[in-house]
Amino acid sequence: MCLNPGDILRNRYKIIDQIGKGGFGKTYTARDIRQQGDPMLVVKEIIAPLSSDPRILQEIKKRFIREGKTLSILGKNPQIPELFDYFADEGNFFLIQEYIEGHDLSEEIGPGSLPLSEAEVIKFLQDVLEVLVFVHQHHIIHRDIKPSNLRRRKQDGKIFLIDFGAVKELNSMTITPSETGNNFTQTIGTPGYMAAEQQSGKPQLNSDLYALGMIGIQALTGLHPRTLPTDPHTGDVIWRYSSPEHPMIEVNPDLERILNKMVRYMFKDRYYSAVEALEDLRSLSVTGKSLKKRPKQSIYPPKDQKFPPQVWIGVGSALVIFGVWAVSQVIPKTCPLTLGDDLSCGEEILTRAIALPEKQEGVKAYRQRRYQEGVLWLEKARQKDPNDPETLIYLNNAQLEAQKIPFYTIAVAIPLGNPSDGGDSGKEILRGVAQLQTEINRDRTIKGHGLRVVIADDYNDLDRAKQIAGKIGSQGGILGVIGHYTSDNTRAALPTYDLHNLVVISPTSTAQTLAQDNSRFFRTIPQDNLNAEGLARYLAQTARQQKVVVFYNPNSAYSRSLYERFLISFDEQGGQVVKQFDLSKPIFDASAAIRQGENRGGTSFVLFPDAKSNPYAFSNALKVIRANQEKYLIVGGDSLYTTDILQERGSAKDIIISIPWHYLASSNQAFMAEGKKLWGGMISSRTAMAYDATKVFTTALENQSSLDFRQQIQAIFDPKIRRELIFRTVKSPHFKAEGATGKITFELSGDRHESVIQLVKVVPTKCSPYGYMYIPIQYKSAAEAGLNCN
Repeated sequence: MCLNPGDILRNRYKIIDQIGKGGFGKTYTARDIRQQGDPMLVVKEIIAPLSSDPRILQEIKKRFIREGKTLSILGKNPQIPELFDYFADEGNFFLIQEYIEGHDLSEEIGPGSLPLSEAEVIKFLQDVLEVLVFVHQHHIIHRDIKPSNLRRRKQDGKIFLIDFGAVKELNSMTITPSETGNNFTQTIGTPGYMAAEQQSGKPQLNSDLYALGMIGIQALTGLHPRTLPTDPHTGDVIWRYSSPEHPMIEVNPDLERILNKMVRYMFKDRYYSAVEALEDLRSLSVTGKSLKKRPKQSIYPPKDQKFPPQVWIGVGSALVIFGVWAVSQVIPKTCPLTLGDDLSCGEEILTRAIALPEKQEGVKAYRQRRYQEGVLWLEKARQKDPNDPETLIYLNNAQLEAQKIPFYTIAVAIPLGNPSDGGDSGKEILRGVAQLQTEINRDRTIKGHGLRVVIADDYNDLDRAKQIAGKIGSQGGILGVIGHYTSDNTRAALPTYDLHNLVVISPTSTAQTLAQDNSRFFRTIPQDNLNAEGLARYLAQTARQQKVVVFYNPNSAYSRSLYERFLISFDEQGGQVVKQFDLSKPIFDASAAIRQGENRGGTSFVLFPDAKSNPYAFSNALKVIRANQEKYLIVGGDSLYTTDILQERGSAKDIIISIPWHYLASSNQAFMAEGKKLWGGMISSRTAMAYDATKVFTTALENQSSLDFRQQIQAIFDPKIRRELIFRTVKSPHFKAEGATGKITFELSGDRHESVIQLVKVVPTKCSPYGYMYIPIQYKSAAEAGLNCN
């Protein structure tokens, strides 16, 4: 449909002129002839993709209506154009929006424009970030922030965020009609302002922060983002450089730091939200104000004047205060409330997902040591999202501070990013820690003390895990560590923890030799040989499968260990591994691999991908599941125990996975009841194992011997004394704890003595939002397991 000046849409909107054109449609100015004064409007015509399939067109129309409703909500913000109407006409779609009289920022920031001052850039960034806070709270990514989509209103100079043609709700980034399989997702954005993950079709909320940061850099330097070089090692943009045409500019170091964090190549290295970036900028704008200098005054009195007694008293008091301060500088600090260090007691949100406003306010109050106010805000956040373990841990920590309850401190190191980085598993671990912390603090069961928890995000990355270990070790009040998620990260961090005399208890790291490598390492999850033996026995004896094909990652400690133990155990059962495939390769043909396995006589597949530490292994395992099309039996290790498998739906039906525990086979009703009360649903094995790991520490704190007076004084300056006491307590052959999965004792190696293992399978059910769930293999269906959700 081509609109011309004078055309009238819906007998109401009279077209004045075309003001824009792009790949998604055209933009016009218009007037509403039904309104008094014929107010000026903007008409956006969205051209639908050509298709003869009515189902596809219907799906497109549904999306348009959904986005229209979203824009109606966004238009309530005073710096986003209001949406007055949206409708379909002759196969195309129209948005009728408020007209903002003014000019686009491309007139201020672009070719031929002079660079802006630091103050102007800070003000501009703050204005836009305030709008993005509102947008992101509604789970919306703009996806095309650039100077031409930022409009300065003529009457008051306010900046408006316009052109939400690229808006997508986070839970519907693609349109894939189940019956056609067609996909209409397009990579939307503008080169130079578009983050790497957005270019690959996986935008994050902080992709918008990248675009805004690049505009800020352009405003300071006068250089278009596409002309800037990048670091060949990190991919980060280099903008503080000089050339004959563009000498290096002077920039406030704090502003430079903020901009650099906004435009990091890896989205997980950027600010997690607009709120965090805005707080940093506001702090900069306050601290950057010039202070009036006071006239210098001599600290000495006239020669003929004697010091009065009050002066000597003051000097003495000052010396005492200085002495206390000097001692405090020697004692290692715990929870210094430092932002950006990937550790938090409550001063910073580490989970990289949209955060509730109440949670943001609670964290802000904690950071400013207004603990009682923080408690109130975090309680409200819990009411809105009771499934968030980070909120509960911060709430517990704030209550300890507000009520001045004495406490012990432990740390938990896990990934908290996207599901693709293991973030979902990290949250499951965090729930187990938070659950026991809540029980402990309710009754102060550790000798009248509560439990404070420091959360650390290792990004599921080896180098980060090492750095985290050093940061945790330097905080003297931390007495032990729960973590890490993967065996590889645990192995990388163990030497650093050992250097700081810290006991590490992992609820998820299963690689066979971990405990043998370090005497301070313990685990509540069984090592790989038990899982391998359980799967081998099931294949050989129950399923009568004698020839199998194995898919694993030889570069992963977990995956390789599980494969090696399975090989030995399956051979003992009389079975044979006829073919192995490397899942870690970027180019992987699952169908070809299955055919090769068939040609070797393989009649079942064994999947041992790593826990998403390699960017390809887990996704390649999913390819095997899809290509199999339910033809052959598939079994796998506990890294498959994720919702990713359930989302494969029918393709994943009857897959068998070895895990340490399942709630349907649990006899610990007290743990189950408390977990259901806190989290409102089913509890994973990682939550149970993390609860057990926390229980080991709390039991050790209850049972440890007391320090004499001299040792207590020494322990103030040397945290290793108390840490060593924890180690000796847990290492004792008489140590025993009772957790979610029963009795917990350790062998001399640090491995758990009890053989906890449970085989589960994937079955269809209405009890799960995915349509499928895991149940113990002794049940044929969810109904037989006692679940009835009809």
